[in-house]
Amino acid sequence: MEILSKSVFNELAGHHSDCAVSVYMPTHKAGVEVNEQQDLIRFKNNLQQVRRDLQAKGMTNDQIEPILKPGFDLLESDTFWYGLSHGLAVFMARGHFRTVILPHTVKEERLINNTFYVSPLVPVISNGNHFYLLVFSKQYTQFYRGNAYGMEKLEVEGLPYGIDDVIHYEEKGGKQLFRMGGTAPGAGANFHGASPGTADEKVYIARYLKEVDQTLWTEILSTEKAPLVLAAVDYMTTIYKQISSYKNICDRTLTGNFELEDANALFSRAIEIVTPYFQEQDRKALHTFYDQSATGLTSTSPDEIIPASHYGRISDLFVMKDAHIWGKFDETDNVLEIHDERTEEDDCLINKAVVKTIANGGAVHVLEPEKMPNGSKITAFMRYEIAS
Repeated sequence: MEILSKSVFNELAGHHSDCAVSVYMPTHKAGVEVNEQQDLIRFKNNLQQVRRDLQAKGMTNDQIEPILKPGFDLLESDTFWYGLSHGLAVFMARGHFRTVILPHTVKEERLINNTFYVSPLVPVISNGNHFYLLVFSKQYTQFYRGNAYGMEKLEVEGLPYGIDDVIHYEEKGGKQLFRMGGTAPGAGANFHGASPGTADEKVYIARYLKEVDQTLWTEILSTEKAPLVLAAVDYMTTIYKQISSYKNICDRTLTGNFELEDANALFSRAIEIVTPYFQEQDRKALHTFYDQSATGLTSTSPDEIIPASHYGRISDLFVMKDAHIWGKFDETDNVLEIHDERTEEDDCLINKAVVKTIANGGAVHVLEPEKMPNGSKITAFMRYEIAS
């Protein structure tokens, strides 16, 4: 599963057209539901309903066909329908089609507007939450970067593929084992003095893992604070923790031999470990909100929050999962309309606030209803107060 990148999110969030269709639906990774193609059938039903909705808006078949054709073409791809996870988002407009496979279940929704509905994609993209996964054995090393939506393998220059690469370097003309430039703190010679032939196996392994650690530090981790998950047999993860310069290695590890495990299975295991780290950011932001609740820096009023999101005032925006506030906001004239029931021309104002907050450098936290301050659909911690 490819990671949902910030650039893809920005592309979707920034799309404007006369007709932008967003479809969200739960899907399945395996089981009888996959064998019976239930997800394909559900998506086909969604497409047919979207067609009826567009016809009800007065669009002709000639106008509808270019929008929905890529979706109907997708029904013919067996590879796609046998490679899903727990959720699927599909975005369709004239000349624009994108699918996003999600590792979590989503509420089934179809929205037609002049922009795409991207709020369900927000939790990790907005806060920059990501993690790293290092999978290693004596004969294997792979490094991944992931977030709540997926994981991708990174090609890291100079990363040893296995222990033989490191020993090979020394045996070929005495090539230096460790880098001289950009070395990590504490990258001393604890294991450097033992030469092949006299060192025991653990010293060889420590030497190999030190090179792995040095390479990752130099190329990527020296400027990072993201959690790092280790996946290896128990004694090797213990050695890596002892020699590593990186301070954000997760206490929990994936224990075993994962050389034959595919990226999707590894992701499913790793996300269970790092989810508490991601939730901690929400907890800290909520703690700040409650600490400042008696000041003018907090608000639970959509009338205040929605305009504030457009004008770059929001530091942290809290929105209720799967919630909508319908209406219109004229940014030029600062005129807000909120409607109890959705009208044909309404936008989801929560979605608009999410997109604007992210574009203006704020953080967005999508929370379950029971975690929302005062039970509000939308809440905000402001960057500054407005002088009265």
